Amino acid sequence: MPSEPKTRKSRESTNPRPRDRRRESAKGSKGSVSATHLSLPKLIQENAVLQSRSQLLLMYSDFQTEMPNDGKTGVGTWLQSRLKEHGMPSLLRFGPRSRPQVFRRDEFSEWITLALASVNPNSDTAPQEHLS
Repeated sequence: MPSEPKTRKSRESTNPRPRDRRRESAKGSKGSVSATHLSLPKLIQENAVLQSRSQLLLMYSDFQTEMPNDGKTGVGTWLQSRLKEHGMPSLLRFGPRSRPQVFRRDEFSEWITLALASVNPNSDTAPQEHLS
C-alpha cells in the first residue's frame, strides 16, 4: 500500500510541467498574431506593396479576392478599390502564405477603416500630401 501514494505524488509532480509549457507556447503564438495584426494597418497607411511571400485575401459570402503580388499595387489602394466595389468582407486573411492569420469582420473593421482614411486612392505609392 505505501507504493500507491508514491505513484500519485510522482504523477502530480510530472503533470504541471507540460501544462506550463503549453501555456507559454500559447502566449508566444498570441504575440505573433498581434504582430501580424499590427503590420497590416501600417502597410495600408503607407500604401506599401505586399511582400512576395505574403498573402492578402478578402473573403465574402460567395467569393473571395486576392491581392496580386505584382510589386506595383499599394495595399491601401487595392483595399480601397475592393471595399468600394464589394463592401466590407466577412473574413480577411493576411500573412505569410505558409501560415496566414484569419480575422473576422468584428476584429478588423474598425482599424481597417481608420487606416484607409489616410490613404490617397489616386496613387499607387505612399501619399505625398501628408508629408508637406
